[in-house]
Amino acid sequence: MARSREALAPKSHSPFPQQTIPAFFHVAAFFLPHPYSLRSTPHTALIPSSLPFLQGYYGYNLSSRYCLQAPSTPSVYVLGKLLYKDDYLYKSRAVVCCSVGDSGEASLDNTMLEVNDNDDDLITAKKSLYEAKSRQEALENERHKLLQELAASKLKQQELLSIIMRNKMTVTEHTEPVFVKKKPLDEMDEDEVMLNGGRLALLIDDDSQKLKLINDGPRREIPDWMARRIGSVRAKFPPRKINFSEVNTSKFKSSELPNPTEVWSIAQAKPKDGDTLTNHVIEKEVIQEKRKALERALQRKTVQWQKTPEEIKLEPGTGTGREIVFQGFNWESCRKRWYLDLAPKAADLSKCGITAVWLPPPTESVAPQGYMPSDLYNLNSSYGTQEELKYCIEELHNHHLLALGDVVLNHRCAHKQSESGIWNIFGGKLAWGPEAIVCDDPNFQGRGNPSSGDIFHAAPNIDHSQDFVRNDVKEWLNWLKSNIGYDGWRLDFVRGFSGEYVKEYIETSNPAFAIGEYWDSLAYEGGDLCYNQDAHRQRVINWINATGGTSSAFDVTTKGILHSALHNQYWRLIDPNGKPTGVMGWWPSRAVTFVENHDTGSTQGHWPFPRDKLMQGYAYIITHPGTPVIFYDHFYDFGLHDVITELIEARKRAGIHCRSAVKIYHANNDGYVAGIGDTLVMKLGQFDWNPSKEIDLDGNWQKFVDKGSDYQVWLRM
Repeated sequence: MARSREALAPKSHSPFPQQTIPAFFHVAAFFLPHPYSLRSTPHTALIPSSLPFLQGYYGYNLSSRYCLQAPSTPSVYVLGKLLYKDDYLYKSRAVVCCSVGDSGEASLDNTMLEVNDNDDDLITAKKSLYEAKSRQEALENERHKLLQELAASKLKQQELLSIIMRNKMTVTEHTEPVFVKKKPLDEMDEDEVMLNGGRLALLIDDDSQKLKLINDGPRREIPDWMARRIGSVRAKFPPRKINFSEVNTSKFKSSELPNPTEVWSIAQAKPKDGDTLTNHVIEKEVIQEKRKALERALQRKTVQWQKTPEEIKLEPGTGTGREIVFQGFNWESCRKRWYLDLAPKAADLSKCGITAVWLPPPTESVAPQGYMPSDLYNLNSSYGTQEELKYCIEELHNHHLLALGDVVLNHRCAHKQSESGIWNIFGGKLAWGPEAIVCDDPNFQGRGNPSSGDIFHAAPNIDHSQDFVRNDVKEWLNWLKSNIGYDGWRLDFVRGFSGEYVKEYIETSNPAFAIGEYWDSLAYEGGDLCYNQDAHRQRVINWINATGGTSSAFDVTTKGILHSALHNQYWRLIDPNGKPTGVMGWWPSRAVTFVENHDTGSTQGHWPFPRDKLMQGYAYIITHPGTPVIFYDHFYDFGLHDVITELIEARKRAGIHCRSAVKIYHANNDGYVAGIGDTLVMKLGQFDWNPSKEIDLDGNWQKFVDKGSDYQVWLRM
C-alpha cells in the first residue's frame, strides 16, 4: 500500500523534529483475558479518551487497520504506524495491545513487531547487520576457544609442577653428574658441556625466559663506559679460554692454598716457656676462677641464711623435707656425652622447682650404664670424663641444686682372674682380693664372711663386714664429696647388704640426702594385686630402721598400688586405718615416691607405669607427703614438662613437705579425694566432687589445676 512522505509526516505538534524521530517504538502489550472479536475500524475512532497519547502526543497519521476487540471490557486495540528517520523510510507495523481496566486507566504491554522487507535499503541494511552479527559470533567463538585452551594449559602446568615437587627428592638423588657426556674434557666441544640435575633443570625448558637469560645474558647491551672499565680490569687477569684444550695447555695455573697444618693458628699456638706476658695471663685466669668460686660459695651461703630454720636443717634421710628430686638420666643416656647434655638444663630445672638431681653412676664399669663398677676411682665413664662430671655438678650448684651420686656398693667387677680362672682379683687403687667377697657367693669363690643380704649373681658381692672394705668405701665416698662435689647418694641394690653398714657410710660421709633402692615384689593372688600390702611396705621400713633412719627409701609399694588403683580401683589408696597404703602411710618422711625410673621404664621397661595414667600418678605423688621423684623421660621427652611444673607449683604454694598430714575423704571405684596439710585438696577420677560439697572443709577454696576427670587441685585462699 503506497503512501506519500507528506501523508506520513508527523504533525507539527510532535515533541520530536522530523530529522530526530527515534527509531524505536513506544509500545507495550496487555493480555486480554476474554475471547476476541474481529472488526475493522479507523484507529482514531478506536482510541479511547483515556489513551490520548497514542494519537495526540506522538502525532502520527494513523490509517485504518483491523482491530481486535473483546466482547466486554477491558478492550484490546491493534494500531499501526509509520516512522520517518532522516531521508530513509522505515516501514513497519507494530501491533500494540492496549487494555483498559475497570478504573478507566489504560496500560500497554507486549508489542509484536513486523518489518516490511520490500524496501531495498532495508534489505541491504538487514544483510549488513546479519553479516556483522555473524562476524561477531565467529570472533566470540574464537575467543571462547582460546580461553579454553589457556585454561587447559594452566591446568597442565599445575599438574606438571605438582609431579615435579613430589618427585624432586627422587630426581635429585638420581641425577647424573654435572658433565653428562661420558667423554674426557679435552675431547668435548663447548656446546656439549651442560648442567644436568637440580631444581633449575626441572623448572625451566627450552622456551623459558630464565633459560634464555642464563644462556644469553641480559638483554640490555653493555654501555661503552662499562665495557671500557671491564676491559681495564680484565687486562690484569689471564685471558679467557674458550675451550678445554686451551685451558689444559695454558701457562696460568689456579692458585693453590697452603695446607692448613702449615698455616700458623693462634688457637694451636703454644705459649713459650718463661714468657712474662704468658705467665701474667695464666695467673690472671687462675685468680678470676678463684674469685668466681668464692662468689658462688658466698651466694649459696646467702641463700641458705635466707631460708627458714626448718629448711636450713638437713637430715640425710629427708634433706630439708621439701626436696623434689629429678632423675637426670635414663637407660640410654650412656650413648651420649651425658654430663655435657645435662648441664645446660640446670637453669630450667631450678626454675621449675626441682631441688636435687640424681646423676648416673660415675665410675668405670663393665656395663656402659655404670651398674657393674670396676675401678671406683676412675670416673671416666660412658657418660663423660671426670672433668665433664665436675663441670656438670658445678652448673647444678650454680643454680642451687643438690647433686646426688648413684653409688654401687653391693658388688664390684674384678680386673683379673685367680689361678683357678675365677674373676675375683680387683685392680685400681682398691686392689682387693677374694677376701673382699662374701663366702656364700656361688660364682666367685669368695673367702670373706657370709652375706648380710641377698646375692647379686652377675658380679662378686662385696663383704662389708671386713674392716678394710668399709674403710676404703668411706674414704671413697668422702673423696667423691670433697673432690668431685657430690652432695648426697642414691644407693643401688641395698637388699644385698645390711642397713647397719649403710648407716656407718652415711654418718661418715654426711650427705645432704640419701635414698636406698630396696626393691622386691608385691603380693599377688591369682594374677591380681592383693589389697593388703602391709608385708611389703614393712620390709622396706625394716631396712630404713636398720639405717637408723639416716636414709630414705623408694616407696615401691605406692608405685605398685597406683598401677591398679588408677584403673577405677581408687579404694586401694586407703588402708583400714584411713591412711595411704604405701610406705607413705607409715613413714612419710622417709618415703621417696616415684612412678617410673630407668629400670621400670625407659628402654628396659621391666615394670612400666600405665602410659594413659602418668599424670594421675604424678598428681598423686606430688601433692602427697614424702619426697617425689620426676623421671627425665617424662619431663623432657613425653611433653609433660609444663603440667608437672604446674603440680610442683601447687605443692610449693600449699607448703606441702615430706611430713604433711593426709586426710582421705573418699576412695571408691569412681575416684579419690584427699586433703593434704591445711591448704590443699585434690581429686582423682570422675568422682563428682568439689570442696563446697564437703561438710568438714571450711574456708574459701580456689581451683588451681583442672584436668577434668583425670585430676583436680584446689588451694585455700
